[in-house]
Amino acid sequence: MPAGRKIHIIWYVLSDFLSAVLSWMILYFTRRILLHEAVFVDGMIFLNNRFWLGLLLIPAGWIIFYALTGAYHSLYRKSRLSEFSSTGLLSLIGCTILFFAIVINDPQTDYRYYYKAYFIFLATHFGITWTGRWIILSMTKRQIRKGEIIFKSLLLGSGPVGVKTYEETIGGLRANGYQYTGYIQPNSLNGVMNIPLTRLGDTSQLESLVDHENIRLVVIAMERTEQEEAEKIVQRLSEKDVEIKIIPDILDILSGSVKTSNLFGALLIDIHTGLMPEWQMHIKRLVDVLFSVFALIFLSPMFLYAAIRVKLGSAGPVFYTQERIGYKGKAFMIHKFRSMEKDAELSGPALSSEKDDRITGWGKTMRKWRIDELPQLFNVIRGEMSLVGPRPERQFYINQILEITPYFRYLLKVKPGVTSWGMVQFGYAENIDEMVERMKYDLIYIENISLALDFKIMMHTLLTIFKGKGR
Repeated sequence: MPAGRKIHIIWYVLSDFLSAVLSWMILYFTRRILLHEAVFVDGMIFLNNRFWLGLLLIPAGWIIFYALTGAYHSLYRKSRLSEFSSTGLLSLIGCTILFFAIVINDPQTDYRYYYKAYFIFLATHFGITWTGRWIILSMTKRQIRKGEIIFKSLLLGSGPVGVKTYEETIGGLRANGYQYTGYIQPNSLNGVMNIPLTRLGDTSQLESLVDHENIRLVVIAMERTEQEEAEKIVQRLSEKDVEIKIIPDILDILSGSVKTSNLFGALLIDIHTGLMPEWQMHIKRLVDVLFSVFALIFLSPMFLYAAIRVKLGSAGPVFYTQERIGYKGKAFMIHKFRSMEKDAELSGPALSSEKDDRITGWGKTMRKWRIDELPQLFNVIRGEMSLVGPRPERQFYINQILEITPYFRYLLKVKPGVTSWGMVQFGYAENIDEMVERMKYDLIYIENISLALDFKIMMHTLLTIFKGKGR
């Protein structure tokens, strides 16, 4: 493997999938042997329809189960010890569910059969799954130990607290693949800390340094008198895709906020900036992917028909691609069916209106039924968007909105959506003032974000589509 090349999480998923296949095959033959049924028939291995059905559904079910529990996140931050315990727990839960769904109905009166079948299934599934995971995690740890994989870190500190934090964390960070790029100090302080790191500036340059240096972790080690500024810094960093760790005080320790998994040689608290509980985030992502894949398959005739109508209706490409700003301020290319004439914005960005001459005849129909938005499902599958979330905007308009209100930045704390509470309650915006007005609804969504609210917004959106009230 080339130095510095990360091991992708897909290998972890593939390992779990193959483990589930093997454990299902072992369970199948174990049951036949324990039930004294023939394994070979006419010189060939006997594989009935239940075997093939299980081979099709059960491994996929395991992957979905693992995804829901967050098993496929942060491969390089996984601990082999904690992964051992989590693999054991998930294997126990999953195997027990499958056992009572499948094996418990076997025609057997001897209870020892069920004990044997269950423990063989549990032991083989856990053993094979953990072996595959251990191999992959050992490879990641080896890469980190050799310095092939490095995550850039930034120390934000001052005075004795900053110096002490650097000395206590430098070794632990390096052992986990992190490396200090430099440090910055609060705006009010001058001079340098007596540590072998380059001062990169002050906190006024924080966001630009995180972006320019590709910082993955910020360690905040500020004096107690700077607590108010530290809180403002955490708020600013919450808008960036970066880990945040901070020095706790005695109350944090006594309240149980400091966990051993957060230690890098010093007491550090993980600051979680997500707006939803992690388990809900996993379910939200799973629903996004499953719904999008199903919709793309089910609506494929509509896609083909819309593409043909766009091509025949006016000159130009079928799809309209444009840069938008998404989660944590990251730019991405959004995809739609083209509903306007070719080169509709030659004179510069311009929002559409209800009586816009640039919209084609078929474009008006697509907008009415929201057909032009369907290609965004590919953005959802790629993880750039969610089914529900604030509408993604262009940087050109974001700059103008921020001149009116700074609160638009809060919308970047979640992934943009194909539909949103703002679109349901307000609809399309024709100017900056209307965009600001619609933003208020999306801020309400963020303050009350939940799976239940997502479901409510989806139902409202479907109702709007069925009534043909889009524009």
